[in-house]
Amino acid sequence: MPSKIRSFDDAAGHVLQLLTPLFHVDTLFITVREGTNHRIASAYNRKDTLVQSGMTFQSDISAIIGQRSHYIVPISTSDCVVHGALYLVDRTPLSPSEEEQSILNSMAALLGYTIDLELATVTDSLTGVYNRRFLDELFQRNAEVPLGVMFIDLNDFKQINDQFGHEFGDLLLVEMVNRLKQQIRHSDRIVRYGGDEFIICFQNLSEDNGVRTVYDKINAAFLDPFLVQGQPVRISASIGVSSNQGRYSSLKQLITDADLAMYHMKQSRKKP
Repeated sequence: MPSKIRSFDDAAGHVLQLLTPLFHVDTLFITVREGTNHRIASAYNRKDTLVQSGMTFQSDISAIIGQRSHYIVPISTSDCVVHGALYLVDRTPLSPSEEEQSILNSMAALLGYTIDLELATVTDSLTGVYNRRFLDELFQRNAEVPLGVMFIDLNDFKQINDQFGHEFGDLLLVEMVNRLKQQIRHSDRIVRYGGDEFIICFQNLSEDNGVRTVYDKINAAFLDPFLVQGQPVRISASIGVSSNQGRYSSLKQLITDADLAMYHMKQSRKKP
């Protein structure tokens, strides 16, 4: 892979450079799923400008390509999850040969491998959720600001590590994250911010009470004990919430505000 490739978008651009001399269709483009949307990572138009890099759509590609014939090759990672697709679009019916299908499948596998590498650098190896590097990349890209941030700090987690051991504590974190995932949507993102600190970034919550509803669900998730190695374990959490409803705020400021709200909650919990 050329050294200039540093991301999925770079790889997508390189793949299209390889494919455009081989496939004489009107349009080739590559998409990647981001939350509930699909983003066009790279595009090549031989005739009319049908699509452009950066365009987004939800699930119906016909809203963009109309009635044109198209051929789709899914892009999957090693865990068989589809993260995007490679599209060929033309005004005439498309029917790639076996050799052409093999080439397209190979390029899709390369892109899937690139996603695997990207995910490995921005996910926590223990819990599988995002890590702080993911947040750093969001800061650098000036990504769209989520509408709500929740900062979660586990109370007395050190005592559990001291009593049962760090391996037991790790298993508790995994169980806790799995339960949190059941309370949020696919578009929301969980980040392991520190050893026992987690952040949830929420998108598309139309009202402040939407954030409050999720807060109540997350709070309720800690009421029942967690089962670790057959043993029930109770643990509570201090939770701070920050929302940019009605005002602009950077993601970094939202996290700072949520962290401060969490700190105040933890301090109030310690008061007699």
